[in-house]
Amino acid sequence: PFSLDLSSSDLGNGLQTLARQGVVLRANLINQYARNTRGGVSQGHTNVGQFNIGADLNLDKLMGMRGSSFHFTVYRDYGSGLNYDYTGTFTKQQNVYKNEYTAWHLGLFAFEQKLLDDRLDVVVGRLGTTAYYAKLATNCQFQVGDGCGVMRLINSEAGYSLLPSATWGINTRYRTTPHTYIETGVYEVNPTSAASNGLDFSTSEATGVTVPLEFGWAVPQDFEFKLGGYVSTAPHTDPYYNTAGRSRGLFGGTAREADHERKGIYLLADKVVWRNEADPSRHLTIFGGIARQLEQEEIMRQQILSGVVLTGPLASRPQDTIGFSASLYNLSDKERAFLNDSREKAGGKGSNSPHEYSFEINYGWHVSPGVIVMPNIQYIINPDNSGMPKTPVLPANMLTLGLNVQVSLGKMFGVGAEGGND
Repeated sequence: PFSLDLSSSDLGNGLQTLARQGVVLRANLINQYARNTRGGVSQGHTNVGQFNIGADLNLDKLMGMRGSSFHFTVYRDYGSGLNYDYTGTFTKQQNVYKNEYTAWHLGLFAFEQKLLDDRLDVVVGRLGTTAYYAKLATNCQFQVGDGCGVMRLINSEAGYSLLPSATWGINTRYRTTPHTYIETGVYEVNPTSAASNGLDFSTSEATGVTVPLEFGWAVPQDFEFKLGGYVSTAPHTDPYYNTAGRSRGLFGGTAREADHERKGIYLLADKVVWRNEADPSRHLTIFGGIARQLEQEEIMRQQILSGVVLTGPLASRPQDTIGFSASLYNLSDKERAFLNDSREKAGGKGSNSPHEYSFEINYGWHVSPGVIVMPNIQYIINPDNSGMPKTPVLPANMLTLGLNVQVSLGKMFGVGAEGGND
């Protein structure tokens, strides 16, 4: 029997034994500190983080249900984001920051069934759309909220649900060849899920559905290519006009509801372009992507993302990384007009640029298996203030210093998850 005073080796052996029996336990902590030293709406610093714990249950091993599994994860968010409190930018300086609700939350809660020799994978339950679509693993080696786990434009303006704020959904992936797949699903849009504890499974507050579609081509340890799009029937509002058809920035009032669905497309790819012959774990990966809205009633109309990650910069540090990312955002005409009018009403002057550039450079220090410490520097040229429109300030270029700390129980003790992306 287990004792209360377990050594790390006892705990690791216990977790690996459970995994062999069909129970894979997961626990992760992400903590991100950011200080805005200049620019933005104002300067300040915040610390934000998330702890999650859950399990993947192999129902084949546990109950003889061939190809079946069950996944669940409970989350605890804490802190507040720098963009929420100080900078006001559309992009986040801490990607882990989801919302202002700091409470325990049941997120992922889903049944998975694999069929046709595992070529067909169906997941149903409480899901996050962002766990399956428009994501590259390479992009999550950064703190800035430009591309982890999906591009910021899609995260904010596509009607996607993101964990921990899961909603009802069904997701289907069919592997057309060993390296290609087609994936689609239907996801509830429910704005009340973010503020809840995740235990209210009612759909009475649902406002529509989002239907994503993605084609993927991937060769592990070599490259990924993803082409996709989405349609969301949930209502969304006009950035500029109020219900009376006048400038909301100058005259206030309630935002006018758009009279059509949200639609968008995206393309993402990454590629290993160099690998050390003596130590293949040391390699250089480039990545890029573009996402574009197909309607005008948004804050950002387009995002272009690119970057590079060098893994193993030194032979003595084969797991460490050096990363650089860059994003170009195109502010929509209506959002620019709204911000300009809001600034004028607040007694300020000046116009936001239609082009915003966001950069990050970082060093990922892999302290030990499952523990990563990542200091980073972020710089934004022509930052918007969409999160804080009622200000006379025209934001100057921003310089932000960050520190990202990640701890993974599974990687620490050599236990891999079976599924249930989160």
